[in-house]
Amino acid sequence: MSNHKDDQPDVPDASDIKRILDYDYPDIQKHLIEEAAKKASQETGEEIDPYEPYYTTDAKGQRILHMSFDSWWLREYDERDVLLGLPGISILHTQHWTAGSAAVTIDYAYQREEAGCFSEEDILAHIERFPQGQFVAIRTGGPGAGNAVGMASAMRTSRPPTAPVLPWVEAIGDYQLAAHEPEGDWLYGVEVAVNPIYRRNGIGTALYKVRFDLARALNLRGWYAVGMLMGYHDYAEQMDVREYGQKVIAREIKDPTVTMQMNRGFRAVKVVTDYDDEPQAGDAGVLIVWENADYSAR
Repeated sequence: MSNHKDDQPDVPDASDIKRILDYDYPDIQKHLIEEAAKKASQETGEEIDPYEPYYTTDAKGQRILHMSFDSWWLREYDERDVLLGLPGISILHTQHWTAGSAAVTIDYAYQREEAGCFSEEDILAHIERFPQGQFVAIRTGGPGAGNAVGMASAMRTSRPPTAPVLPWVEAIGDYQLAAHEPEGDWLYGVEVAVNPIYRRNGIGTALYKVRFDLARALNLRGWYAVGMLMGYHDYAEQMDVREYGQKVIAREIKDPTVTMQMNRGFRAVKVVTDYDDEPQAGDAGVLIVWENADYSAR
């Protein structure tokens, strides 16, 4: 808070207000909900759960229903779990209460009409196998608060990026990351998705940052993945996917996925065909590698 003369109360300045609105909303909301329930408990003599609908009776005998349709998530939310904060968004390790909306986010990102890729059950399995490598971006205010708008998944592998590239499902073992190796010295990028409505708000950048931080924290050799050539459909009538990928690597064409990854510090190595069933990308991608400059052999 801003400091003023002793005889004047502290008045929040613009930066204080921005901090409160952008980052402290969940804690403020939790406090208000819990205090209201505590007061109601004292008045009624009943133990009231602040995160479930409950009634109180006013002085006129009228029953009042207390509930908030978008406060369910606050029971589980803890500010100490936040890895990065953005305006109205928190980046966390994926937790059980975020698994369902993380799965839905993938479908939104790829504009699928039917559920595909990872289910809620799969994401819960990822958490069990490698909790450190699972990330989610959730809304912390307004309609839809508590739901994911972005997600990322990674696993560890001892298979280096110089080995022959395996198709996606074979590389990860199965949809529950059976190929994860707890002692693997490389991070493998499994999936990243941002709801299209929320793109260009720094969510993708934040999800990349926390995975770079993870590779450093675990002292891994680096991180690699195959970035899907999601812009190929615009060029499919002009060239085959291998030629398109080579032009993307040479920076003659900007691809919405691979060029972005190159700009974030990945080295584009080669085109990988028949990597995953993604018609928009011609089922192809580019092997991208980031070497950890801070890696120390033990």
